[in-house]
Amino acid sequence: MTRVLTLTGWCFAILTTWAPASALAADDFAQHFALQLDDGAAYYSVTLPAAVYAASQRHDLGDVRIFNGTGEPVPYSLDAPREPARTPPTLHPARWFPLPPAAAGSSGVPLGVTIAADGSLRATSAPPSRAQHDTDLIDLGRASHTGQVSALLVHLRDDNYQGRVTVEASDDLRHWQPAGDAQLLKVSYNGSTLSQDRIELDGTRVRYLRLRWLDGSPYVESMDMEVQATAADPAQRADRAWREGIVAHAGPKAGEYFFSTGGPYPVDRLRLNLPQPNTVAPAVVYSRTGLDTPWREVAGATLFRLHNGAVEQSNPSLELTPDTDRQWRVVVDTRNGGLGSGALTVAAGWRPATLTFVARGTAPFTLAVGSATTASSAVSRDDLLMGASVVPATARLGEALSPEQAARAQSASKDPDAMRRYLLWAALLLAVGSLGAIAWRLARGAHAQAGVAPEGAPRGSAGSGVAGATANDPGAGEVNGQGDRKS
Repeated sequence: MTRVLTLTGWCFAILTTWAPASALAADDFAQHFALQLDDGAAYYSVTLPAAVYAASQRHDLGDVRIFNGTGEPVPYSLDAPREPARTPPTLHPARWFPLPPAAAGSSGVPLGVTIAADGSLRATSAPPSRAQHDTDLIDLGRASHTGQVSALLVHLRDDNYQGRVTVEASDDLRHWQPAGDAQLLKVSYNGSTLSQDRIELDGTRVRYLRLRWLDGSPYVESMDMEVQATAADPAQRADRAWREGIVAHAGPKAGEYFFSTGGPYPVDRLRLNLPQPNTVAPAVVYSRTGLDTPWREVAGATLFRLHNGAVEQSNPSLELTPDTDRQWRVVVDTRNGGLGSGALTVAAGWRPATLTFVARGTAPFTLAVGSATTASSAVSRDDLLMGASVVPATARLGEALSPEQAARAQSASKDPDAMRRYLLWAALLLAVGSLGAIAWRLARGAHAQAGVAPEGAPRGSAGSGVAGATANDPGAGEVNGQGDRKS
């Protein structure tokens, strides 16, 4: 009976311990964020901000979870933005026409240029002198309809040029829209030429471009347009997020600088800002996951910051394969003085991941993150949506919650009858255990009344009549079939 009661007690302890386990799972995470949802949707998606990356303790965001109001985790998918496969771009020569200031005619077609029936442009007069030239008109031709023009490459004849340019786009030469800006550079340095001749256009499909030179027009040798046959779908590209103002600290060796991104950001752009103007220095960039792992080279470039009157130009951002390493190292060539005095600052850019979840259970929903021992439980987006052609509603991530606020959010909608059910289950287990003990005692008494020794009892103690006589008793005789004793 004691063993039965002990076993029943253990069952009760296990039950009461297991019951709140799912609610306590949210307490394993260091940070919680409130989620604001529009009522009525089954699926929601949220783009993860920098604060979630900073709180994560895993390189793959495997410690991100969504909890409902009762503290239950809900199914989710985690999708990093990916660029669709693209064919390599091709270069096509572009036709350009130098224009004087205010060269537009009454019909919208610039003076000195005629337009044919197919939209192509032809020059009708000699180009203006450099002093009168501040605009170039570019005819992209049929390439703008067969693909998307991703960039314009301006090859300069000047050995030294530094200036800004703005870009406008049009399909009819009448209505112009801003299409970007850039800084072009061509300087000689240490026997080599430092050049920046690329103007990003982000996949334009217009027929005409107009370049306005803000710091004097250069001598242009030629222009090429970079045509992409299959451009990335803008719907599949998240806007790049940036973490600015990261200070790189000088290392023990000359020309070494170290910094940390502070989170597992999938960095694909790195902008290195030099401390002093008129600096040019080759550099190599390394990264690693932690202090106990080796450095690996991820990029190399010539860093520069050049000042020319009102124009200052810096090296473009480094393009990287998405890199979630936290530790970074920059090694600068110091043979020409390195970076001089001052601090090297860094900006890291990345395309944030999108989390999609099922709004199962009751509000409020919270996002939890920050557990080094938690592995990812994300499913694929196709499995989550079950093949349904549904567009998830947008969820908005609120401010970080304090531990007290997170506890209130997880218990706000808890079932008030949950504890009663746990106690009923415990009472049921105790009742079953008691019934088992009673049945065992009844079975033991029935065996005793039938003259059958319970298992483990001495054989000589069972039965009646001559049960006490043994072969070794000197007063006992042999009994015949009639009950007479034989001496």
